[in-house]
Amino acid sequence: MARIAFVQNLYFEYLGLMYLSSILKKNGHQVEIFIPKESKTSKIFIDDLKAFNPDLVGFYCTTGAQDWALKCAGIIKQATSSQTIFGGPHPTYFPEIINEQAVDIVCRGEGEYPLLDICNKIDSKEDFTTTLSCWFKKEGSVLKNEQRCLVEDLDLLPFPDRELYSSKYPYFKKSQKVFMASRGCPFNCTFCFNHKYKELYRGKGKFVRYRSVDNIMMEIMEVKHQAKEFRTVYMQDDTFILDKDLASAFAKRYAKEINLPFVCLVRADLVDESIIRNLCAANCKSVFFGVETGSEKLRNSLLKKGVTDEQIFQTARLLKKYGIKFRTYNMLGLPGETLEDAYKTVDINIKIKTDYPWCSLFSPLPGTQLGEYAEKYNMLETTAHNTSSSFFKTSSLKSEYKNEFINLQKFFLFIVKFPWLSPVIKKIIKWKPNPLFETIFLAGYAWSYMKSENLSLREVWGVGIRNFKTFFFGANSID
Repeated sequence: MARIAFVQNLYFEYLGLMYLSSILKKNGHQVEIFIPKESKTSKIFIDDLKAFNPDLVGFYCTTGAQDWALKCAGIIKQATSSQTIFGGPHPTYFPEIINEQAVDIVCRGEGEYPLLDICNKIDSKEDFTTTLSCWFKKEGSVLKNEQRCLVEDLDLLPFPDRELYSSKYPYFKKSQKVFMASRGCPFNCTFCFNHKYKELYRGKGKFVRYRSVDNIMMEIMEVKHQAKEFRTVYMQDDTFILDKDLASAFAKRYAKEINLPFVCLVRADLVDESIIRNLCAANCKSVFFGVETGSEKLRNSLLKKGVTDEQIFQTARLLKKYGIKFRTYNMLGLPGETLEDAYKTVDINIKIKTDYPWCSLFSPLPGTQLGEYAEKYNMLETTAHNTSSSFFKTSSLKSEYKNEFINLQKFFLFIVKFPWLSPVIKKIIKWKPNPLFETIFLAGYAWSYMKSENLSLREVWGVGIRNFKTFFFGANSID
């Protein structure tokens, strides 16, 4: 039996870690999650980790959180003999992180079977450095193994181990539970890593894959029977309606067998009346979709989103017709964006009467086409690889409108929901960004988060108080 500890800095249930835990436990290995508070990192957390005595310490690492993970891994390696393994988006696209002293292994892409192979070989005391999809340090060099094929039959994976979090941290026994019906996104938006993920798995199996409706329903029903507090289903697929036949079949069965309120993500260019009617009949409470920017030119030439203004208007009309509230995703501070473009983003949200306007500042993620574009043309105040600040806090893009973008993002919800505030907001966004504006933003964000995801005030407060520094301000500090 191998022992693996997962360590993270956010109070957040990562579905990927729950899948990893499930397949490891099913095969006889022991798994535990650790979420150290900053004040406890040096002493209590390390003592608890030593008591668990893991063979591997795993970090799910997103771009922007890599500094925190490296610092934490360094502390762990000084105090224990455990090896560290980094997985998730950042190590997948930047496996060179293995050159950092605190990293022993990097897992790229889907991790269920690579991690299981490593744990099985640890248990049998075999050499695990030939494991596919992984890079290893060995005798002063780095072994770079090829990618394993994608998991094509998602029904073969065990259901996520939801006890991983809730058994240790009671906070995670909350009313909303997250599910996924598919893996893989066929689109190529320039602000996303997806094009590189496709390259990584070229020739390694079908990229977009779906679970069967039977399998999805079985999992939701199982959670419904086990969790008394469960009242909202969150289908976290990038585009839940990508396969309309599957989405419609799901909706019809869901209405009969589950009928809890649920939320999901869609794309405006895929929406039609039939699918919205089916979602409504299945008790869909909220739908989320990306507007990104009110400038159709920027949206489709720069971002390669492939969604027209008319498709956005039509989606909003259908959602309003069937009484489904919606959240839109928007960005400010794009390369080449003017203040006039930013107000177009405000205006389109006002016109479609967005229920829950959500807005971030453009974050130039390294390895994305848009991040590389901004860096190539010297549009950044720092390199994209130094991205660590929250996209709710500030922007690293050079712009004569930088302060206006930062402040407009803070007031975005209010100017969309209350357009009569526009003259005042357009004046005060010229001020220097300040803590008062950030506080106003946090209040609006909390309200929108609570309403759009059908959460209680207590649950939203719990998220905010636990993740305030890290989530909103990109904290990478560790004691």
